[in-house]
Order: sequence, then C-alpha cells, then structure tokens
Amino acid sequence: MLTFLFLFLFLFLLIQYSAADCPENSIEWHSHCYSFFNISTGFADAELKCNQNGSHLVSIHDGFTNALLSQEAAKNFCKSTETDFWIGATTLIALKTWNWTDGTTFDFTEWNKGEPKNISGSNCAALSTVDGYWTSQDCFKSKPFVCETANFLTTPLPRTTPSYPLNGNCSMGWFYIPQAHACYGANGGEHAFTWTAAQNYCESIGAQLPAIHSSAEVQYLDSLISAFWRNLWTGIVSVDGGKVWKNADGTPADFLKYGSWCEGHPFKNVTGERCVARFRPCYIDFDCITTIFDATCKKSL
Repeated sequence: MLTFLFLFLFLFLLIQYSAADCPENSIEWHSHCYSFFNISTGFADAELKCNQNGSHLVSIHDGFTNALLSQEAAKNFCKSTETDFWIGATTLIALKTWNWTDGTTFDFTEWNKGEPKNISGSNCAALSTVDGYWTSQDCFKSKPFVCETANFLTTPLPRTTPSYPLNGNCSMGWFYIPQAHACYGANGGEHAFTWTAAQNYCESIGAQLPAIHSSAEVQYLDSLISAFWRNLWTGIVSVDGGKVWKNADGTPADFLKYGSWCEGHPFKNVTGERCVARFRPCYIDFDCITTIFDATCKKSL
C-alpha cells in the first residue's frame, strides 16, 4: 500500500513539474507558457523579440486569463514606469480590423470605456496592470510585453484536423506563416538593398525574396511596412519591361490573386528588368538595379 502511495505521489509530482516546465520568468496556464519581459520597446520590436524565442505576443481568449496576466504583470513589471504592457492585438495586419499576431481567433475583448480609439496611429493594444482593461496605443511607444508559447511538455489534446507546429520548425528569429508553410525573417525590413543585392542576401542564407501565394503573406508584409514605414521588395521580377512576371524561386507568379497594383503601376513603355515591391496596400514596380527598398527573406518548408 505504501509503495502504491509513493508511486502515485511520484507520478503526480512528475506530471505537475512537466506541465509547468516553462522558461524563467514565466507562468504556465492551460498548457501555455506566458513569459514576462520587463524591457520597454515598441510593439513591432516586441513581437519580433517573441518570434526569436519561438513565440508571439500574448493572445487572450477569456476573462480569467486576462485577469491572471494583469495581476502577474503587475508583479513582474513593478519596477517599470509604465502601467500597461503590449499584448498581441493590432490593426497593422488588416486595416481597421483587430487581429492577434499569432493568427488565433479574435473572440474576446476587454476594452476600456471609449476604446479602441478610432484615430490614426492607435493601432496596437496594451493591457493595464491597474484595472485589466485594454487601450489602443501608438505602436511606437515603448512598453514591457508578454510572450506566449505552447508548453509542448504538456500532453496535447487530440486533434481532428492536421496542423503545423506553432513555429513550423523555423529557426530562431524567423516568423512562421502557416498558410504559406514558410518562414519569414533574417532582416525583417531593417536594411535597404537594391533588388539584386536583396536577392543575393537571401540566397546566401538559404532563402529567397518572398514569392506571394497567400493573403496571410501580404498581411505580414504590410504589418512590417506599417511598423518600419518602408517599402519591401518581393521576389517578383520581369526581364521584358513588365510584359511577363515571374517569381525568383521559380513558383508561379500568382501575386495578383492577393492584391492589386498601385495607381500608375506597373509602369508602361519601359524596358529591361523590373522588380516588384510591396507598398501597403498595393504593388509597385521599379528598376531592379538602382532602386533601394527594404527586404525580408522567405524559406519555404
């Protein structure tokens, strides 16, 4: 009998330990790890820092989790001068529509009275450590933040439909887009190149400039443009002045299924190589050799 009780206690403690095997400065709740970063930074940089650890800014789907995070953040961010922190809610992904950066359903809100503000620049949400309500804020403000990732040591619930893992087996620092089954990253719109230099850079790390095959990819590129206020090269190129468009990776150039040209584009009566960039919320074409835009790279899995 004592042996049975000892075995039961051992297994119980083992399960509890495994279920809560989250990183330092984290808590575990409902098979997810919530990590608190007392580093004040802008919304986009906070999301990228979460991505580097295989996670996203936190998404919230019920009132208890919201209250839990508010109370835990008050303890973890007690030395911060800020009274709120970034969560993963933003309109940068889809204009005038609130979405979570992790792509989960936006099925719960806890907006403060008069929120969200319908004014330009208030595109990112912060959660108050004082009262637990959300406010829409300027994405460039510096705040602490909370990242969320699945606790893979916890026994998963059975799935009825196939799905990819949270980070899609992307390398650290790369952002996984399930709809494209591809990783985006390595530069993330932070440095400017000519199209040719950008493609060479991506190829040097085993990637390509992005061929666009889903609306999710367009939304991701547009979110980077909104965050960094810079246009981004795509992998779409023409060698005959824009008569025929191709992707640098050899896949079909079906980008116009997921967006349209900006007014005045593509340019007419031009010759030679033309390359396509994303200019939120449309496409533009320019000379590949002299024009300088920012870039992000894509690795198809």
